[in-house]
Amino acid sequence: MNAITTASPTSAAITLGEPQLEALGLTISDTAEIETLAQGLDLTRRDPLSRFGQEAAQKSAGIADQMLSQVRAGDIEGLGGKLTEIVTQAQSLNLHALGEKRSRLPLVGGLIDKMRQSKNELVSQFSSVQTNIERLMGEVTGMQRGLQARIESLDQGFAAVKGEYRELGLHIAAGQMAVQRVRGEVAEGQAKAAVGQLTPLQSQELQDKIAAADMLDKRIADMRVLQHAALQTLPMIRLVQTNNSMLIEKFHTVKELTLPAWKRQFMLALSLQEQRSAVQLAGTIDDATNAFLKENAQLLKTNTLATAQSNQRMVIDVSTLQEVQNTLLSTVQEVIKINQDGLKQRAGVADQLSQMREQLKLQLSKSE
Repeated sequence: MNAITTASPTSAAITLGEPQLEALGLTISDTAEIETLAQGLDLTRRDPLSRFGQEAAQKSAGIADQMLSQVRAGDIEGLGGKLTEIVTQAQSLNLHALGEKRSRLPLVGGLIDKMRQSKNELVSQFSSVQTNIERLMGEVTGMQRGLQARIESLDQGFAAVKGEYRELGLHIAAGQMAVQRVRGEVAEGQAKAAVGQLTPLQSQELQDKIAAADMLDKRIADMRVLQHAALQTLPMIRLVQTNNSMLIEKFHTVKELTLPAWKRQFMLALSLQEQRSAVQLAGTIDDATNAFLKENAQLLKTNTLATAQSNQRMVIDVSTLQEVQNTLLSTVQEVIKINQDGLKQRAGVADQLSQMREQLKLQLSKSE
């Protein structure tokens, strides 16, 4: 199995296996960077230890702030409000408006009432509604451009978070190597202390190394949490981008399909109005009734087929759900592996420290 190894003058070779690297999102090709970080870590100073990996953890902070300032619920609500206004305007266009007085005859009376609305009145009403809808769609177009810009900025945020995830992995691996190295030196020092080969100053240095290793181990645990948080952020960014894309596509559909369909229906209704106005009610009432029923049946068929087609389309593709599930399952597996690795590394630490304390007490009692 491939592994990263490094050695110090006072310890045996220190190894990080390929599974450990994969758990951190790293590969063998990252060996050089990890070794450089590990060798540059000064364990004799407390301040660098407390700030180890800080730059990596803040790599995407600036872009994250920008993302938060852009992605606001109010923007989505604004788009929804525009769609509501468009629908309201469309509903205000009542092509079947009748006069105040209605005939009481069941069929002929309805035809007489509908003829009361003139062609000019319908055209004027449609023109007013069309103007309002076009104004609203112009505002929607501006919102679409804003959403598209945010999709692009979210791409930058995704890349930054991905880079942060890798940088944290490098620092975690380097920290682990440094901890192993120091604990190897501690073990050698404790062996010397057990036979009385350490001076009081060397004993204090040994204690400082133990404290530094513990501090670095805690810092590594914190960076593991940060790395997992970065990993969780990646699918969240993609979900936001997907939502924005769906909104953009929805309003493209409104502009390119829905509004032209409304215009066609208006023209059809207007033509029918002119046709009915031209028909002599007394001699052609049966023909007009038949034509009315046939055209309504055809319109019912058209609308029913269109509704059925629209209803069969799923809101979210199954492939998308599968990809999301695979990502979540992979995340859970990686977290389990990280936890298991951590348990193995920390196994026996309490017993070892207890033995060390007993050895130190024994040695100090002998020196007295």
